[in-house]
Amino acid sequence: MSSHECPGLPAEWLNAWLAAIGTTVLVPDMRLSWTDGASPHAILHAPDGFSPVDLLADAWPTQERIADMPIAERWLGLKPMARTVPLAVFQDRARHGRSHPDIWTLSSTVTDLYLSGGNPRRPPEVEHSRLDPAGPGSVKWLHHRFGRVAERVDDPATWMAASFAGRSQRVDDNGLGFDLTRVTSLADSSTKRVDPVVETLAFFGLRLFPVRGSGVAPRHSIGSWHSHVRQRAWCLDADSGRRRMIWPAWSQPLRMSGVDALLDIWDPQQRRRWRQFGIHSAWCSTEFEGRGSADATRGIGSQPL
Repeated sequence: MSSHECPGLPAEWLNAWLAAIGTTVLVPDMRLSWTDGASPHAILHAPDGFSPVDLLADAWPTQERIADMPIAERWLGLKPMARTVPLAVFQDRARHGRSHPDIWTLSSTVTDLYLSGGNPRRPPEVEHSRLDPAGPGSVKWLHHRFGRVAERVDDPATWMAASFAGRSQRVDDNGLGFDLTRVTSLADSSTKRVDPVVETLAFFGLRLFPVRGSGVAPRHSIGSWHSHVRQRAWCLDADSGRRRMIWPAWSQPLRMSGVDALLDIWDPQQRRRWRQFGIHSAWCSTEFEGRGSADATRGIGSQPL
């Protein structure tokens, strides 16, 4: 295999960690591992004789592929899908997209195993993933936000080479909506800026993080979102009563299926067994605290375990 170290994709940065996984989704033969040390970063492994960056550039999502995703606002003449997703709309998308190669975009975005609302005068709505927060203004749903950042990368090979090296070119955009590094300070009036390469690849990394629910009907629901909506890698914190995301870094080069299996078998509570699975570091999420009740800004940071 030929390897490419990516200091611009540190594992402690959630969006970069998801982006590294996204490379294995875009290129099935790509493998991913992480350096050891104080601040691990991604190492991409491609078949011998191939450049990881070139393979990713060839697989970069086209506008045609993006427009044909089952979570597009308008798809196959079905009812439009915006931020608020009625149950009937979800059911139509799931039914017609069952064999679509990007049907995971639906299951990693919303779930019908928990319904919000319950008002008999209003149709039930499916619930969103923690990694699909509402966006500002008119750009409220994930597919729209993803398309905006993906199209900013007009030369994928050049943009990725810079981003992987830690010399990313940020653009004015909200991105997927949960990158903590895009949030400015109270004293800074500048707009939010994101790395479009990281945001695009992170979107594909979401494939391994389907969202589910407890299956409890709205009229029987007791408690908060955290009690009912479930997503891989999100664990209930006993002290705060909130769910926090936990993610690892590992030493062995793994394809997407290997990462999938590792996330299934790894138990962050059993630290003595981390090395058995090649895991040498892990982090848990910390969330941005809004500047007031009207501040809907979302941002997910990390702290080491």
